[in-house]
Amino acid sequence: MQTVSDYTTTGQFYTILTPEKAINDDKVIVFLHGLGSSQNFHYPVALELSQQYVCLLIDHEGAASSKLNKPLLTLEDLSNNIELILKETGLSAKKIILVGHSMSGMLINYINIFNSEKFNIVGNVLIGPVHPTEQAADIFEKRIESLKGAKSLKEFSNVIPFAATGSACNPLKKAFIRQLILSQTVEGYVANCAAIVNARDYDFTNNYKLIKKPTLIIYGEEDKTAPWVGGVEIIDKAIVNTKAVELSKVGHWIVIESPDEVYQLINEFVKDK
Repeated sequence: MQTVSDYTTTGQFYTILTPEKAINDDKVIVFLHGLGSSQNFHYPVALELSQQYVCLLIDHEGAASSKLNKPLLTLEDLSNNIELILKETGLSAKKIILVGHSMSGMLINYINIFNSEKFNIVGNVLIGPVHPTEQAADIFEKRIESLKGAKSLKEFSNVIPFAATGSACNPLKKAFIRQLILSQTVEGYVANCAAIVNARDYDFTNNYKLIKKPTLIIYGEEDKTAPWVGGVEIIDKAIVNTKAVELSKVGHWIVIESPDEVYQLINEFVKDK
């Protein structure tokens, strides 16, 4: 496996994992992380998949190692960044499987509904995807307000690893989640919160039916952030071609909590794409 990490012309950080031998090199699996995270959230799964497939991991604008270019972001901004990275890395002509966690599950749905003509998408993997609602927008508006004047995310880092994980999550995994949160700037976190808030401006509920590509949904039994009832269930029922899989004793940080199961599910899904 070969690894290349670099920045785009706009300061967006990415990593490409390429198999030593050209196996299944007609496609690329694009990994997109959630709020308060980084490309390393997906790294354990991408590392395994890169034995066969080209894998592209991205830090969203303002997250972890990527530069923040505007104070508040939208889903359109994040979609444009993905398009730019694919073009600058020469991967845009390949068949694309989008893999997104939480906020990025919502972003993938946005791309399929509104920007699908810009990407050669052959499949989607939604991991604990967020369904945008007025209630969710209110929660993140309050979170933005609570961060005014804050210098770090230390308060969140001491709560989220416990409140947003499942009963089987061990201390080492919680420590990793804590570090991911601490690696964010307040400004970048707020900018990405805004993308979740602004998602209420799009009619996702009535547009999910426009998503035609095969879609794998992976969700946690104990996920309170993106629960099945009132959230993931709505997405699963509305998209035409889905398979939903529940992971036992798993919360919202699904890949970190259960990397082996996630790898097996994605590997099986990608085979015929």
